Amino acid sequence: MKSLGTRIVVGAALVVLLFVCSVVLPPVALTLVVSFFSALGAYELIKTTGNAMNRHMTVYPCMTAAAIPLSVFIGRYEFVLSASLVFLMVTLFSECIFTYGGKSPVTFAAVMASMFAGLFIPVGFASLVSMRMMNGLYVIMAFVITAVSDAMAYFVGVFFGKHRGVVKASPNKSVEGFIGSYFGGIAGILIFGVIIDKLLGIEVNYLLLITYAALGNVTTQIGDLAFSVIKREHDIKDYGKIFPGHGGVLDRFDSMIFTGPLVLILITYFPAF
Repeated sequence: MKSLGTRIVVGAALVVLLFVCSVVLPPVALTLVVSFFSALGAYELIKTTGNAMNRHMTVYPCMTAAAIPLSVFIGRYEFVLSASLVFLMVTLFSECIFTYGGKSPVTFAAVMASMFAGLFIPVGFASLVSMRMMNGLYVIMAFVITAVSDAMAYFVGVFFGKHRGVVKASPNKSVEGFIGSYFGGIAGILIFGVIIDKLLGIEVNYLLLITYAALGNVTTQIGDLAFSVIKREHDIKDYGKIFPGHGGVLDRFDSMIFTGPLVLILITYFPAF
């Protein structure tokens, strides 16, 4: 229960940080926080996959992981993303080529892990900056989808979970937890909709909100399980210790890396408010 209490306190602190950066402070605040978390998440993945022994395989992806979310704020996202892709292809494959046959060769699998860390993780985080530039409430909404889904999966699983082991990548997850996550996410976003509708006077399309939650819950759970697979393959419990009770950046924001881009697409083409 001590671990649960720590988890709740740290989670509440993250909620406050999110709200302040998304609604109170100017967009640059969230941009800097997101860029830092993106670079740290990239490092966590590289360390987990064993690539951190090679300094270049670590530094280059962490550089692009920080730059890509920042590029959204300065209005150079497409250029920086394309440049990052070319930069990582050239530098990482150069490491692979010139270490081949040596004592510590860089493998193709290592290159792909660093490419994922330096491109896909920051693209997920960059979606939050894009939402902030549009409307800070979109960032809150995205986190409502992922955080409430994750929280309901955890609490329903802890207190009511009886059918476990359905997904071997995360054997502690239960059928009850998956169901609680799905309907909890929908309930959470409906409450969010009522709050901004009744208190802020913002007209809301509730059917679209439910669609956001229904689709977002799928990516939320896939994102969570995807990073669980990586942990299982490398026999670790957590990616890091930056958030007591939660683990590392990838333990806390794994779902958002998958769900953020989806929410950005939905609000761009099918805005609910």
